[in-house]
Amino acid sequence: MAFNLLFRERLLEQLPKNIHLETFSPAASADRPGQLVISLGPSALNEVMQQAVRPPLLALMITESQFAQYQNLEGKPLAARYLNPPLLRQALLGRQILPHASRVSVLARAGSEQLYKPLSETLSDFGLELRVFTVENSESLVSTLARALNYGDFLLGTPDPAIYNRQTIKHILLTTYRYNRILIGPERAFVQAGALASTYTPTDALINNVDHEIARYFSSGKLGESEYPTDFSILFNLQVARSLNIPLPDPTAVETALKEQEATMTRSGNE
Repeated sequence: MAFNLLFRERLLEQLPKNIHLETFSPAASADRPGQLVISLGPSALNEVMQQAVRPPLLALMITESQFAQYQNLEGKPLAARYLNPPLLRQALLGRQILPHASRVSVLARAGSEQLYKPLSETLSDFGLELRVFTVENSESLVSTLARALNYGDFLLGTPDPAIYNRQTIKHILLTTYRYNRILIGPERAFVQAGALASTYTPTDALINNVDHEIARYFSSGKLGESEYPTDFSILFNLQVARSLNIPLPDPTAVETALKEQEATMTRSGNE
């Protein structure tokens, strides 16, 4: 709730004076079906999507998987700005830290392995081989993690709460250290817990993106595509780097390099 209030205040400072923010209510939304709604978090998203008449919606502070069930719906404009960083960016961050890395390990739930095929194909263009290690159940996490750490130069964390959560993260980190490996991501909070590094979207960057989308909606009645914000920063865990004797590159240089790589891929995709 405190973050919601802070986000609202910061967004209000950014918006033109003729645009006002109101607290969402089903009744008010039903009376003004064309009014854009901004949701923060998965609970707020689900509440809005359950309305009999869905309003135009820009969903924030959610992962791509949390939005997946809604993203292809027809009707009013609907878009999201994903909270978790894209895995490609995270993997390339690992390469920036370990320039000689050639193999990346990912832990995945049984049945989700195919989700990582596009990532694997893209990483091969960068000289990185991705291998997915299937965690069949909670009891197999230990043995699967050991095999993943034996294979990969680093472990790429994913936003899968079945694998990366409060109950498992301590064991994953301790085992990773024991194998002299590093964990990248899966998000900013895990760096504070002991992962070596992650990219993240600063609040100011997200607010600028939202401000742009509100202006787009008011001028055209449309929203942009659901996406990861292109503006991001780098967070390192200096204590972990010292413990593992890993020299860290300059975060600004890493950020610039990653953004240049993403811009190049975008241009190639548009040709």
